[in-house]
Amino acid sequence: MDLSVIGISPEASEVYRYFLRHRGEGIGSVPEALSMDPDTVEAAVETLGKLSMLDLTDRHRVMATEPRVGIERLVEKRLDELNAEIRRVFTARDAISSYMEDMREGDRAGSVLDIERVENGARVRQRLDDLAFFTYKETLCLHPGGPFTQVMIESALPLDTRSLRRGISLKSVYHPKALQDPHMLSYLRELVNLGAEVRISEQPMDRMLVYDRSAAVVPIDPKENAKGALFVREAGLVSQLVIYFEGVWKAAVDFREFIDPPTESSPLSEMEQRVLEVMATADKDEIAARELDISVRTYRRYVADLMARLGAVNRFQAALRAKEENWI
Repeated sequence: MDLSVIGISPEASEVYRYFLRHRGEGIGSVPEALSMDPDTVEAAVETLGKLSMLDLTDRHRVMATEPRVGIERLVEKRLDELNAEIRRVFTARDAISSYMEDMREGDRAGSVLDIERVENGARVRQRLDDLAFFTYKETLCLHPGGPFTQVMIESALPLDTRSLRRGISLKSVYHPKALQDPHMLSYLRELVNLGAEVRISEQPMDRMLVYDRSAAVVPIDPKENAKGALFVREAGLVSQLVIYFEGVWKAAVDFREFIDPPTESSPLSEMEQRVLEVMATADKDEIAARELDISVRTYRRYVADLMARLGAVNRFQAALRAKEENWI
């Protein structure tokens, strides 16, 4: 029988029973009789006194309140408390109308285009870092200008490397004038070796970044990047920007072909040559990708492309045909 619901613990219940059976006994006799710690007995007695279950006027002659009176009083008190609590719970319904108004206000605010204008340069860079960090699938980039500065390259390379090693697809289109700087050229070569897809296009294009096809970043003024950027999350606008990117991407030339035009004697890029060599020695894709310092996803994409070009149905056959073609 659990009396904790009316404030009487199991220890207090045993002490109360004792005084019901031994009316007029003193508190000092309880610890030994019930084999309880004196502090536990004292705490139970104090609780019972506060609940008017014991008369402690004379602690050497304690009288227990009749159960029909004491228990009933506590039950009534507890029921009153519960009824008051139920009434308070029901009053919570009054908040519904207030919250509904908040929701309607949110709906009204939602009609505004989800475009954020950020003019502070440091703030723009921080927002770009945040978007790159939380990207989990794909980043699309258009770079119509010239080469990055050395500082920009040193800042971008670790972020790009981290993304590629997380298996994120990175597609970028650059203008040929970006390749005029040797540091920029080296940076792009390294990105490609890590698994990035880079293309070159001479056609006019606007600077743009798209993350996971759900957020896009464009300059406030295409002719002056220093004015800041617009961060766009409006689904319809982002979709149109993705379509624009895909059109530019389709018409662009692969970076490796642009800087090293393929010849009849060398149909493979440096990375493709390395992939073919590793295919013949590595037991697992993970080991091969680690040896090439690219992601497993990128390695498998190279393998699939090479098998298709060789008309091979498996990797063993691809290796044989590559030897027949003097590719390796």
